[in-house]
Amino acid sequence: MKKIFRIKTLFLLAIVSMITISCDNDDDGDDIVIQQFNIVQTAQNSSALSSLVAALTKADEKAGTDLIGTLSGTGPFTVFAPTNDAFTALLGSLEAYNSLDDFTTDEDKALLASILTYHVVAASALSSDLSDGQNLTTVQGEQLTVGIDGSTVTIKDKQGMDIAAAVVSTPNIETSNGIVHVIDAVLLPQEVIDAINAASAKSLVEIVVETEALSVLEAAVIKANLVDTLNGDGPFTVFAPTDDAFTALLDALGDDYNSLDDFDTEDEMNLLKDILLYHVIPAKVLEADLSSGEVSTALTDNKIEVIASGNTYVIGDASDVDAEITGTDIMASNGVAHTINKVLLPQAAIDFVASLTAKNIVETAQETEDLSLLVDALVQADAGLVDVLSGDGPFTVFAPTNAAFAELLDILGNDYNSLADFDTEDEKSLLAKVLTYHVVSGVAALSTDLSDGQMIETVQEESVEINIKNDMVHIIDATDENATVDLPNVETSNGVVHVIDKVLLPQEVLDLIAHM
Repeated sequence: MKKIFRIKTLFLLAIVSMITISCDNDDDGDDIVIQQFNIVQTAQNSSALSSLVAALTKADEKAGTDLIGTLSGTGPFTVFAPTNDAFTALLGSLEAYNSLDDFTTDEDKALLASILTYHVVAASALSSDLSDGQNLTTVQGEQLTVGIDGSTVTIKDKQGMDIAAAVVSTPNIETSNGIVHVIDAVLLPQEVIDAINAASAKSLVEIVVETEALSVLEAAVIKANLVDTLNGDGPFTVFAPTDDAFTALLDALGDDYNSLDDFDTEDEMNLLKDILLYHVIPAKVLEADLSSGEVSTALTDNKIEVIASGNTYVIGDASDVDAEITGTDIMASNGVAHTINKVLLPQAAIDFVASLTAKNIVETAQETEDLSLLVDALVQADAGLVDVLSGDGPFTVFAPTNAAFAELLDILGNDYNSLADFDTEDEKSLLAKVLTYHVVSGVAALSTDLSDGQMIETVQEESVEINIKNDMVHIIDATDENATVDLPNVETSNGVVHVIDKVLLPQEVLDLIAHM
């Protein structure tokens, strides 16, 4: 059967390359004129190459393209001509193109022209002119590689890649403007492969949606209104945390965060968006492109760090725990994704997590044994100070120790043996003035924010002065004796506490005490 097919093919091609004889009458008798068909005419007269002709015609529908005119020109050309079966096989492998009729747009037709010109070499080459391993530069601009094994000639696209080559089934069909070699496969240049992959690839969002292990990431992207962003042109690189990674984060956040639904305030929604943007690099970074160093993310002014770890890399964030890369190079139409086993956290998220476990100023004092009298004083003053110092702040509090309050009571005399002796309205008001003299509103001032000679206005409205000597911070009040900061920088959720060894007294209180 193969022999019969071979005879039919050769017979067909013999007809294509036949000569035409015509007679012209003149005084000398009949002249014989021999006309040889050009490459296009040869293909047009071969039923086995009708798809090639149809492809040339379809590509020429794009304005400015004239492949038929070019291949009908002077040449010389060498054309590797795919059979109808070769085009059928190609179209069967492409999702977006079932037939040549599907090449409808100018972009489609330009793609088809690139495929066709990749089969054309601007020189005349018989099979005897070809050698094993020879590279041929095509009219499209990329190269083909020749393979010769005995009498079999193959032509390979994507030079150097381990893929099947097209076999020359009928070589050396001579035409008036070059040579045609019939091949059994359509060759694709890298340019076209990239375009086809991009057209058929799913976006990063579609990949996340279709990946079962990324269902929480999908929900987070939707909740943070980032679908349109990650469906954009890109290119983007997304480090995609798995569902287990999100579960671990929610566990770390505590009982108030059992699912993404618990991110329901405006601040929490903004935080979730920032966390997700921190996983996005505004560039396409494949596994092979990874190298140690900091990389800017889509979250403005925030970077992640790529860290070498053995034969691979881990990703560092603002926390102390790095993320391991569990899957690489998941290609998308607008970038690439790599899966990781941890949710990356920017500094803003670290601060948020810390705030969830941090206690406010009052709670901190309540849990500090040496500040129990300060707590008693806040309650005894009955001036709403407990609520105020439990509020948003920020506040800076100079917190006297129990010994400091005991010393104050000794100074006040026998009428004040405990804080409970501040029992009249005037005495409670006095106590409130003392306590508010220890509070600075609107700032959480660490010791590094303080400077020698600095005057700081308190909530009581009088100021205290900062004295720094030998790296020790002292507080100067209206008395002749300064307070020393014994324990600085106790950070809370709503400010900072500096523990001091003396109760500070403003001039207003000294005046009131003098008249008691």
